[in-house]
Amino acid sequence: METLIVIAIALVILYVVFRIFKTIIKWVLIVVLAIIVSGFFTNPKESDHRKSLKETIQNLPVKVREKAIKIEDYKIFSVTKVKVQGEEKIVGIGAFGTVWYFNDIEGRLKKKRLKDKEAQEK
Repeated sequence: METLIVIAIALVILYVVFRIFKTIIKWVLIVVLAIIVSGFFTNPKESDHRKSLKETIQNLPVKVREKAIKIEDYKIFSVTKVKVQGEEKIVGIGAFGTVWYFNDIEGRLKKKRLKDKEAQEK
């Protein structure tokens, strides 16, 4: 008799845990879907990326040609890449109406040149 009571209690507990888990998963999916939809509708335009990059590098001693800038749109976010001596480097990410650039943008744009100079000196 005690075994049946323990089994019944275990089944009730499993049922309650399953219902709670099901509710949590449903709300998590709703939140993730809302984030994806808002990301889709607020993804920055290519012109926003270019304008923001020009403003960012304006204070740096680095020059970037317009042809070297490439923006890849992934629909819910976008990536700004700059081609430096044949190698594309990611310098920024755009999402939710804003474009963020990495703090080491100057290093990302100059790193290749420093390595080339060191190689030439040897």
